[in-house]
Amino acid sequence: MKNTLEIDLNYILKLSKKREKENSNFRMFLKGEDSKKLDKIVHPLEQEISSQIDCKECANCCKKLHPALTNEELKVLSGIKNMSVNAFKLKYVEKDPYDQKLYLKHTSCIFLKDKVCSVYEQRPEPCRSYPNIHKSAFSSRSMVMMENYGICPIVFNVIERLKLELNYRY
Repeated sequence: MKNTLEIDLNYILKLSKKREKENSNFRMFLKGEDSKKLDKIVHPLEQEISSQIDCKECANCCKKLHPALTNEELKVLSGIKNMSVNAFKLKYVEKDPYDQKLYLKHTSCIFLKDKVCSVYEQRPEPCRSYPNIHKSAFSSRSMVMMENYGICPIVFNVIERLKLELNYRY
């Protein structure tokens, strides 16, 4: 039986603000759970939920997040824009003062056209793997997951279903 999924971005954002303390406590709760057990629950949830949500109908991650870029990705993206790497970096990239990584600085993404990535086949790795629920050690990435709870309907629905699966009570 498929559960009803929440996909209304405004409602998800509203709930994420309302449930901030609950989700902080849930994150601490997850730290006490066995990581492999969590992955065995989370990964099927992610597959089920992501199969029902069309990211191209949402594209909220492209509107809200700034992917980190490798030097190779910078070369590819600057080439797509017919710019030198330096000119591309000056116009579209910023360096994080803490981790020194390079990020696209514009929100929404400069490559987003009508909710579709115009460089889909050449998109950076962070875009390819988002929302990263499929990766192992979900509990070690719980802080990032909670940050994405109000952005991504897949993350939102996986976390809400995970609360049910684990009988979590706030």
